Amino acid sequence: MEVRQCDFCRMPYQSVGKKICSDCLQKLDEDFIVIREYLYDHDGAGIEEVSEATGVTRKTILHLLKEERLLVGDENGNGCGILTCESCRKPIRTGRMCANCKKEVLTAIQQSVSAVKPPKQSRREILEEESIRGVAKLQLKK
Repeated sequence: MEVRQCDFCRMPYQSVGKKICSDCLQKLDEDFIVIREYLYDHDGAGIEEVSEATGVTRKTILHLLKEERLLVGDENGNGCGILTCESCRKPIRTGRMCANCKKEVLTAIQQSVSAVKPPKQSRREILEEESIRGVAKLQLKK
């Protein structure tokens, strides 16, 4: 474990990989429930309205949007300019990247992983390789 500074309260805490302390994480979950219940009754409310009505800070609402726990905008993909893709800067409804950029990143990761993996060998190639190694061992014993 390492000591980190919480992204929300700025207090030091023992981290196990999260950037938020357990107290702030619990508060974040509680705030999410409050926001979700408010949005059930007030569909399409803006960040400022939700913040005023629920008492949840704008920072917390933006964090929940980036975590993909909330959506902003309409079904047509209009994100109202509140969030933008961190790669191409197009408006998005939730998260940190648009669908196209996520796909590009995933493809790049898959290509780099496949470049590291050795190519699959056929059963015949494996047997030939083993027999060559076996011959080499026999020749060393002579």
